[in-house]
Amino acid sequence: MVIPGSKVEAPHASGQTVETTEISIEAEDVVLSQGQAIRDSEPSAKADRNLTQLPPVKNDHPGRRQPVPEDPQKRCPRLEPVFEAYGLYPVQTWSYIAWRESGCRPKAQNATWDANGNMTYALNKNKSYDTGLLQINSSWKSVTAKVCGEEAVQNRMQGLKNMHCNLMVARYIMEHSSGGLSNWRM
Repeated sequence: MVIPGSKVEAPHASGQTVETTEISIEAEDVVLSQGQAIRDSEPSAKADRNLTQLPPVKNDHPGRRQPVPEDPQKRCPRLEPVFEAYGLYPVQTWSYIAWRESGCRPKAQNATWDANGNMTYALNKNKSYDTGLLQINSSWKSVTAKVCGEEAVQNRMQGLKNMHCNLMVARYIMEHSSGGLSNWRM
């Protein structure tokens, strides 16, 4: 749900003052208000920092960009302001990825385990699993620990079910991986 607000002047990282529209966005476990995030109660030491509008993430990986389907039903429109706040552009691409990967569900995971911790189902043939809104693969365990803290990788990558952690890992992947958007199927 997006709650429109009034125009306010805010400092920008460049040192200039810019006019911006104050909004609040409620999206399950992230609430943005005037560019700051309040995370849910899931543990993540590094995820408790205030979030200001992040600069756009590098996404120009030549030859790897795929067109996003035009169908507006294949999007997560209520989350598009969140992708924008995290600097994940083009917003429509990330909205489609979230729809395709998790059905717009921040707590999605594509594997199951029994009471003894044995994997009983994995969608991926190599027994890796994907977690959270953007379905970050378990192969990114060390990156997840670096970005969100060691506790994020405990209990089968549960920290990635925290939307802030999930989106920050996606940013990291975009900024530091040569694969860019090709890390997600389009």
